[in-house]
Amino acid sequence: MSGTNHKVVRLAGVDCLQVEPIGQSGGTVLLYHGWGSTQESYLFFASIVSGWGYTVIVPELLHHGYRGTLNYADPAVLEQTFLEIVLQGSKEAVEMTEQLGGPSCGKIGIIGHSAGGFVAAGAFAKNTDIAAAVVINGSCAWTEFYESYLNYAGKPALSEEERAALAKHDPISLLTFEDERGLLLLHGKEDTTVPIHSQRYFMDKKACAAPERLRMVEYGGVNHQITLKMLEQAKLWLDSHLRAN
Repeated sequence: MSGTNHKVVRLAGVDCLQVEPIGQSGGTVLLYHGWGSTQESYLFFASIVSGWGYTVIVPELLHHGYRGTLNYADPAVLEQTFLEIVLQGSKEAVEMTEQLGGPSCGKIGIIGHSAGGFVAAGAFAKNTDIAAAVVINGSCAWTEFYESYLNYAGKPALSEEERAALAKHDPISLLTFEDERGLLLLHGKEDTTVPIHSQRYFMDKKACAAPERLRMVEYGGVNHQITLKMLEQAKLWLDSHLRAN
């Protein structure tokens, strides 16, 4: 998608790709790619979101793209670096939204897929200036997800110290739904990469009477993909939370 009209902007020390909408922007959306992907490969996705009338900023995750490479297919590499990448991405996203704050940017939203979904959830939990988040095939219950993964992989369980350290950043420990912000979870029921269990666990623990603040949509027959129906729900969610009333 080198033909997509974009420019490079530096936020929180990270070179990001920015795609402008045609006409006036209805807000700013951070768009996070997944494990083993790159910001360049998300330019088409960014062009779709910009077509909805938003300024789109696509950061690069640590150890991806111009920030380095890993053997992404190696389970040991995943185990050693995944949480580092998610925690660093969430920290940077919070800093980016702080730098973007101002009338010219409008309201700020965030979308992430897979590892990017973890990042989006973490940033939304820590920065109340983010008005809307869409987590696609990610997790908002990091400790539950990681413990399930360790059990599946036959690895030792987290120690109490490790569990407490992770809980400090875990969205399920931080999020409340007492304001007007909105979190949308979109997940394939047959997802084998990030199983849907931890998102269902999150919804059970964070039950909210206001579906405009917290909603989950499950998609039968869908593995770890982004579908057109997911994009439709993401657009409706952003429009309802970012557009000025």
